[in-house]
Order: sequence, then C-alpha cells, then structure tokens
Amino acid sequence: MRKGFTLIELLVVIVIIALLAALLLPAIGQAKSVSQKATCISNQKQLQMAHTMFSDDHGDKILYSSAWKYERCAPYAWMSGSLNLSQYGNRARWLKQSPIFNYVGSTTKNNTGVFKCPADKDMVRIKDRKGFVKELVPRHRSYSINIHVGGWSGWPVDRDREWKIYHKQQEIENPSKIFTFIEMPFEFINAGCFRVVMNEGPPTHKVYDMDVPGNYHVDGTALAFVDGHVETKRWLDQRTIDAQVKYHIDGSNFKYGIRRAYGSNDVKWLKDRSTTKIKNFKAEKWRWFGWVHGLARQMRPQNASVQAYDIYKHHGRTDSWGWYFNHEW
Repeated sequence: MRKGFTLIELLVVIVIIALLAALLLPAIGQAKSVSQKATCISNQKQLQMAHTMFSDDHGDKILYSSAWKYERCAPYAWMSGSLNLSQYGNRARWLKQSPIFNYVGSTTKNNTGVFKCPADKDMVRIKDRKGFVKELVPRHRSYSINIHVGGWSGWPVDRDREWKIYHKQQEIENPSKIFTFIEMPFEFINAGCFRVVMNEGPPTHKVYDMDVPGNYHVDGTALAFVDGHVETKRWLDQRTIDAQVKYHIDGSNFKYGIRRAYGSNDVKWLKDRSTTKIKNFKAEKWRWFGWVHGLARQMRPQNASVQAYDIYKHHGRTDSWGWYFNHEW
C-alpha cells in the first residue's frame, strides 16, 4: 500500500514555498531594478556621446535643446516638437528625425530603444475622433536635455536671461559639472528640453516653470553630463517625489512642471549643475526682449541687416529667427 502526503505535510510544504517566494521576490525585484538602472545609464552614455560627436562634426556647435517644428532651426534641435498625442502619436519614428539618431543607431538604423529608460512602462492611449481608445502604444522617449545646453532655438526662458545658454562646447567652463540628459516622468515629458528655474522669486509663468525630474530608480534619476559621465541622483525632498503623483496628468502633455519648491535641496542641486551666470549681463541687458511662449531672445548686431523670409521684427528692432545654424552663434 502506497503512503501519500498527509494534509498537514502538504500545508507545511506550501508554507515553505510561500516563505521562499517572499524572500526571493524582493531580491528578484531589486535585481531587475539594478538591471534597468544599468541600461538607463548605458543609454544616456550613448546619447551624450552622440551629442558630443555631433558637435565635433559641426564646428563645436551644440544642438538646440528644443524647437517647434515650424521653426527654421528645428532640424538642429536634438528633439523638435513635443509629445503631442493628437499630432505625433508618440511614434518611435519621430526619434529617427533627431540629428543624433545616426550617431546612436545600429547598422540597421533602428536603435530607438536608447531614447527610453527600461523602467518607463507608460502606455499611451491613442483615441479616435469619438474619444474611444483605438490603440495602446509605449511612450517612445524618457529623456530630455538641460535647456541651458543649447537653449530653445538657442534662447532661454524670459526670466532666466541672466544665465548662460551654451552654444558651443568650448563655452562650458566645467563639463563635469553641467548636466545634459535627464529622465522625466511620463506625466510631464513634452518638449525636448528640461527647465531648471534659475531666477529667484515667485513664478511668473504658468508654462515653462520648473520641470519635474524622473524617479524611476529608487526615488531618483540618472543624469548625463557634458564630459560624458552619468550620475544617479536620489531625491531628498519629498516634494520632488510627490510632484509626480500629486500633479498627475492623465492623457495630456501640456501642463508644464510644478510650482517651485522653495528651499528644496533637490532644486539647488539641479541649479548648481545647470548653468552659470552671465557676468556682464547689465551691459547687454538692453539687447534682450520677450519673444513668444514666455521665451526671451537677444538682438545680435551681426544680424541687424540680415534679409530672410523668417526675419523677426520687434518694436523697430530686427533680428533673424532663432540662431541660424550656418551663422556665427
């Protein structure tokens, strides 16, 4: 006669298996998190290398951090346009229009995964005209670039005029202290740039305010720097972490940032690594004026007589649109 397991023995085995699973699952989850962070760091290293290689091939000029697609200089933004669901659908094909794509692409020119953190699992709902979801697609980009490295079409946000926008690699005094690429949470990523508010005082615009950094890696993010190294930064201020939940935006990409967290160590950390102040700003102050969408631009004497179809005139002053890529920056 064969002897089987008793009910108590079976329950003991089940309990042991459950205990082992409870012990192993956190370790498995941690290993997965470490793997995702390592891949994210590798992605940003590749992006930063591509960004630098492009400058090497183009007279040391730095790509714009953002530009609208209708701007003449849009082809020279690392990422133009925005993650507008209705117009661009978050399709990965838009990544292939980036000037740096050929610098990171494989031999098959299909290396789009480098633009996204593997911990970013967001799925975008593409709706039809009646508002029904017709398709779910993965968001194709997790990274934005420091607005002060290249600028929006070469320019800063209006209230940050006293801070440098770097147009050439040689202008960056300390490449190991200025960050370039940074992760952003899916609720807030939109245009190609990440803005750190440099000016002091209360916010003056509801748009282009302080952007929200990602927290895909244990309440922290990975950042690439101009010199090519990548750091991981864990956020210390709970407001930085809560911003990604408290201000959750479901299905819209056009609410910019959060109101600034005064006294935040995280904001200070980012500000210290974003740009440096213009020393002779007062002497040049008269040349600055407000542009569009809360941005600012500067009159450049060398372009005062430029004749072009996209010439820009403001109160009798004339200048070219953006920074012409083929002109002196």
